[in-house]
Amino acid sequence: MAVTGFVEFAGTNHVRGWAYDSNAPMSRLEVAVRIGDEFYASAIADISRSDLLAAGIGDGCHGFDIDVSEARFSAAELAALEIHAISGVDVVRIERVAAASEPLTDLSSDPSMPLSDATQFPVFVLGPARSGTSAMTLALLESGSYLGMGEGHLMPLAHALLSAVDRHYQNAADEANTLRAQVPVTAFQKLIRRAFVQLASELFPSPRWLDKTPTVEMVRASVLMRELWPNARFIFMKRRVIENLMSRKRKFPGNTTDSHFSDWAAVMSAWLAVRERLGAAAMEIDHRQLVLDPQSVAASVADFLELPQSAGARFVRYLSQARPEQTDENFGATYSLEELGLSDAERQRLIGVCDLVMQAFGYGYGIEYYGSGA
Repeated sequence: MAVTGFVEFAGTNHVRGWAYDSNAPMSRLEVAVRIGDEFYASAIADISRSDLLAAGIGDGCHGFDIDVSEARFSAAELAALEIHAISGVDVVRIERVAAASEPLTDLSSDPSMPLSDATQFPVFVLGPARSGTSAMTLALLESGSYLGMGEGHLMPLAHALLSAVDRHYQNAADEANTLRAQVPVTAFQKLIRRAFVQLASELFPSPRWLDKTPTVEMVRASVLMRELWPNARFIFMKRRVIENLMSRKRKFPGNTTDSHFSDWAAVMSAWLAVRERLGAAAMEIDHRQLVLDPQSVAASVADFLELPQSAGARFVRYLSQARPEQTDENFGATYSLEELGLSDAERQRLIGVCDLVMQAFGYGYGIEYYGSGA
């Protein structure tokens, strides 16, 4: 007697797995579902499965999928189910792959770990590169209220991992007889969320910490950041593409003009898509505001973040006096599109990529900064 097989899933609607008799490799076994002496349903294990064929299990046509929906099993009854394979006069009980009768619901080794953390008060400094994100970050660190580093680039990974998991499950065919079918997408989602909540609590012993990641990926991840940390605050630093492009070309001369303005447009567009969802947890600051009236901007940020008085004073003083990351000797100057020195083709590409975003933020192309008229 050489009947083998496994029950891979036992739920309220279906019981799935495979059964095979190596002494009769071309036979199709009957599989029955029972609880003690009570019979409920049966089916023939004749479903073709490529994984069985690849593993050398006969011709691969030994899978079964038994409909048990009419039985309306309770959780206790599911746990008591017995699955038997019948080969001639022999009846062999098939073991389950896992002890659980339902799909796994949580991959975390510690389900008590939180999916979010309302005890922390992180600040996420967002925006295109060369728009004042460094100045804001350094000032907040100087205030003494926040832990963090000058650059982040870690937190977008949470959004990327969740997106990858979602895509994997969305694009998957309906394959009942796979391991993936036994693990719901929510199991991975919980695992990833718990991991980043726990990671932040270990990295930052203080409830106030900050992250500065001036990329489009971070902007797209901002809604998730608020779900993970409900008391998070977001500061979006914005700047007109003309001055932003000039600053980028000075700071990063090796990058192409097209890459500079395309990245600017991507980050600014992503912000337009998420800012309403962040609501009162977010504020926008234009780089020009920071240049013209740093003390007022700093005061509004300190109020927005509810900084303690002494920390707020250090923050305001730093932003008002230090002016970090300054690359233009004519600090605060505005320029027209024509002054960028672009070729006609570059100019048209810039307008094509950036114009809708420029309009959305009320920017113009002339020396006046705001307004219209390319």
